Amino acid sequence: MVVVHQNSVDCNKRSMTQKYHIDCLVDQLLSPTRRYTRFGLGPIQEGQGLTIANNLRRALLDGVPGWGITSASFQGAKHEFMVLEGVRESVLEILLNLREVVLTTEFDLETKPLLGFLNKQGPCLVYAKDLVLPKGLTVVDPNQVIASISSDGQLSGEFRIEYGTKFNPKSFSSKTTPFLAIGGSFFPIKRVNYTIQKELNPITGEDNEYIFLELLTDNSIHPRRAILSAVDYLFDLFNPLKGYLV
Repeated sequence: MVVVHQNSVDCNKRSMTQKYHIDCLVDQLLSPTRRYTRFGLGPIQEGQGLTIANNLRRALLDGVPGWGITSASFQGAKHEFMVLEGVRESVLEILLNLREVVLTTEFDLETKPLLGFLNKQGPCLVYAKDLVLPKGLTVVDPNQVIASISSDGQLSGEFRIEYGTKFNPKSFSSKTTPFLAIGGSFFPIKRVNYTIQKELNPITGEDNEYIFLELLTDNSIHPRRAILSAVDYLFDLFNPLKGYLV
């Protein structure tokens, strides 16, 4: 499915001599957790395209936060190399499958760590939709397989969910078995590419540059919102420096 958007957003420059237009040229869902989007941005004064595109790319890759499962505790599992009775996958395989679960929310939640739960009796396949999540969080791909359980097996435990741009391991205690850290996949933006083209502005007669920005996301955040988040990240990064120089 390909969606082409014709609407644009005008961003007036401080000098008021030029307007930026951000047009969504292609929006394609490749899989439940892979979304390709192509934007066109311009016109930009000659020589500024590389500065804007490069900084925007770094901000998209490093500064857009997301939710991720960072650790889990299963009944009967003392370490990640165990195999639980009646469960085909090892504990390590289950942890890695949980790490790949993509979470999303339609509104802002508290960014403190949250807890989710899982309790399934075999025989069955355990899917991402079987995870009991805190209110407000949902899985992007409900049919992602987590584990397979035989008739005499059971998979029961809890898992920790965190929000951020990187995984900072923290100790977390459980009343039953220890939480096993798996690291979180906090990066909604998987890949960013850009090209810069130069064209003659028919109105001013000047050479202008246009950025064509390609995003591959995990579909947990709208591409436009991701760009807005990246721009906010850049502002937050440079604003303290501005305060010292004024």
